[in-house]
Amino acid sequence: MQVILNHPWLLHATMGTVVDMTVPTRQFALSETFRTIPDMNIETVRVAAHSPGSVMPFVKVTSSNLEKLDTALQRDDTTSGVTRLSKKDDCALYRIEWGRQVRKAIDIFVEADGSLLGAHGESDRWRLRMLFPDRTSVSTTYTNWRDNSIDPSVQRVNGVSDMIDYSGIDLSSCQHRTLVEAFETDYYDVPRGITLDGLANELDVSHQALSERLRRGHRNLIATTLCESPTVKTRPP
Repeated sequence: MQVILNHPWLLHATMGTVVDMTVPTRQFALSETFRTIPDMNIETVRVAAHSPGSVMPFVKVTSSNLEKLDTALQRDDTTSGVTRLSKKDDCALYRIEWGRQVRKAIDIFVEADGSLLGAHGESDRWRLRMLFPDRTSVSTTYTNWRDNSIDPSVQRVNGVSDMIDYSGIDLSSCQHRTLVEAFETDYYDVPRGITLDGLANELDVSHQALSERLRRGHRNLIATTLCESPTVKTRPP
């Protein structure tokens, strides 16, 4: 049985859907390695991939204990082959051939015509950003993962047009317009070229509404550009 996701975030997705999901580490990849090296941080190196065997083969790993990393990765049940390509300070680059558990999870979204845009692993969860052709493909992946004992949590859904309009930064149109206006009127200069009240008058909004809009815009900018995997779930104006 297929369950169609009637989530309001999906309603504007017309030319493709970009989905941020989280998946528990124990249901996806490298949970044993994370138990051995709990401060490990891992992210995929972006490559174009359209088949299960070529999805997320390269990963960048940071840890204060790289000495144990090679052995931990090789012993992990979710890997079948591990090659370290480079190492510098607390960061290493690996090529990984994934085991059956990971390949099964990948097969599900690849068969739904999904593409992995990025993945970031932490001790308790993986954050995945995926591109799907339509919302039916999102629903198919979600349902099939649940049927295979994988419990994904949808964090955010955007249409491709949103990603293009704002260069992949998760801003509402109001937030985008407000931040651009603030920049162009020198609000961020030192000293400021315009006060908050002056900017509110320019935008014809209240002082409080402008302050909240700026804070939300700044939060989304930071989450998308400075943090590995944003978890913003709503985009109020």
